[in-house]
Amino acid sequence: EEFKGSTIVELMKKEGTTLGLTVSGGIDKDGKPRVSNLRQGGIAARSDQLDVGDYIKSVNGINLTKFRHDEIISLLKNVGERVVLEVEYELPPVSVQGSGLIFRTVEVTLHKEGNTFGFVIRGGAHDDRNKSRPVVITCVRPGGPADREGTIKAGDRLLSVDGIRLLGTTHAEAMSILKQCGQEATLLVEYDVSVMDSLATASGPLLVEVTKTPGAALGVALTTSMCCNKQVIVIDKIKSASIADRCGALHVGDHILSIDGTSMEYCTLAEATQFLANAANNVKLEILPHHQTRLALKGPEHVKVERSIRQLTWDSCANSHSSLLTCHHYNTYHPDHCRMPALKFQKAPPQKNLSALVSSSFSPTSMSAYSLSSLNMGTLPRSLYSTSPRGTMMRQRMKKKDFKSSLSLASSTVGLAGQVVHTETTEVVLTADPMVGFGIQLQGSVFATETLSSPPLISYIEADSPAERCGVLQIGDRIVSINGIPTEDSTFDEANQLLRDSSISNKVTLEIEFDVAESVIPSSGTFHVKLPKKHNVELGITISSPSSRKPGDPLVISDIKKGSVAHRTGTLELGDKLLEIDNIRLDNFSMEDAVQILQHCEDLVKLKIRKDEDNS
Repeated sequence: EEFKGSTIVELMKKEGTTLGLTVSGGIDKDGKPRVSNLRQGGIAARSDQLDVGDYIKSVNGINLTKFRHDEIISLLKNVGERVVLEVEYELPPVSVQGSGLIFRTVEVTLHKEGNTFGFVIRGGAHDDRNKSRPVVITCVRPGGPADREGTIKAGDRLLSVDGIRLLGTTHAEAMSILKQCGQEATLLVEYDVSVMDSLATASGPLLVEVTKTPGAALGVALTTSMCCNKQVIVIDKIKSASIADRCGALHVGDHILSIDGTSMEYCTLAEATQFLANAANNVKLEILPHHQTRLALKGPEHVKVERSIRQLTWDSCANSHSSLLTCHHYNTYHPDHCRMPALKFQKAPPQKNLSALVSSSFSPTSMSAYSLSSLNMGTLPRSLYSTSPRGTMMRQRMKKKDFKSSLSLASSTVGLAGQVVHTETTEVVLTADPMVGFGIQLQGSVFATETLSSPPLISYIEADSPAERCGVLQIGDRIVSINGIPTEDSTFDEANQLLRDSSISNKVTLEIEFDVAESVIPSSGTFHVKLPKKHNVELGITISSPSSRKPGDPLVISDIKKGSVAHRTGTLELGDKLLEIDNIRLDNFSMEDAVQILQHCEDLVKLKIRKDEDNS
């Protein structure tokens, strides 16, 4: 009895309706009458005064000690519109700061629904010191205001309501304060944060495994940063009282190396964020803690350290009331549902290939052209490229040797949004700008002095630089050779040195490999094609006016620059008739007028084209 509290619950129901609660036990059932289920949406559940496991001592003053199970059910059905329950409940366990646990507070603003905020409180001050507890939130009702806002979790302590401190208040007084506050209230909530002592002594990456409830967000915002001339995915912000904050293993500045076994090495920020959002209920993050990022990225001598990865497991189940980091200890409050976080070690699992996963990360737009040609949003995952890097180089050589078309289906692969793409190569000559040079940055392997197993990628293009103005290069393109020297079997440092040497002579010749959408194009018909456009960057199409053109006749696309935005769509072809630009009909426009309209378009250009059976 010393670990039980009591409360009075008052419910109102209409005649002929039920309370929506299931009661087990009775004198004939070898147990006290107990709430075994609360129907979602029922009167009892929405009152936010009852919880599964509560004992019902009396109904409208009638003691249930000597009642059989069927008599209790009958009484609850026929009790009338006003139901007063005397309820006994197990007191929540007491969290103790220290020994792997610290407390933090957060302010949460909630709006009432039906005069409640969507959570059950237990505890409060008591004359018997053994029964005194903080005011603890023991249940957050699914779909209620607190659940939708997402910050408050079961086990949190309620410290104040609109500035009214609850320290020293009884359960009844705390309930009264919650009922009497306005429709909107600011709650000060205290929550537990696990202290991961092993983080401070860890060498190399950590595998952090967090179990969360379905649909719950981790509470992490990502950003990109440059580390050792390499773009990395970094934790930018951690939301207070989020799962990431409570687990204690994640910190601002940590490098995210993989999500659920998928390497982030060549992922854009958008892709990494999407992977995190789509992560399963058991999220596995391979991280490099912020305090040791320099150490782990110094050089090849640390490769062995990278392979030995320590694992931290943190369980954030819905009914958890403590976040202590221990080894194989279990919470006693709801033993059936709650496992306290455990610490274990294991080697890092092999990384998954991205190709099967990335397709769900982006939704295609109305035309495949737009999603494929807007790849400059960030670095592409390497595994979007169809085969191994060595295979890429071999495929290239075969093309040169046998003059085979790169449009063959054999070279097709799956790209963004599940799109079928094929690879092509082209040569680009850049003249350096005195201020920004060529305007590109490359991305290679983790270690700059390692031999590259794949062509380096373009990871960054400076705005208004020669690389951007040429209209051919995009982030994610593979650099096959620099000034005729293959990048295969060289190191990342050597590839960068070739670029630096070229800046002295102010000119560089790059051979790049890029993806083109494998569009299924009917032989005739009218189409809309969307192309992303940047200021001073050409789309890559040449417009001609046939000598036989009469008023009302369309202009014709006479050339498409290889590697350009227009070329990568896989939709536009020589001979296509250009009918409209951004909904402006071109029937009576001259070729010069049409070019002017194209040059003044911004962000997204919408072309209406017609294909004839005989595109001449």
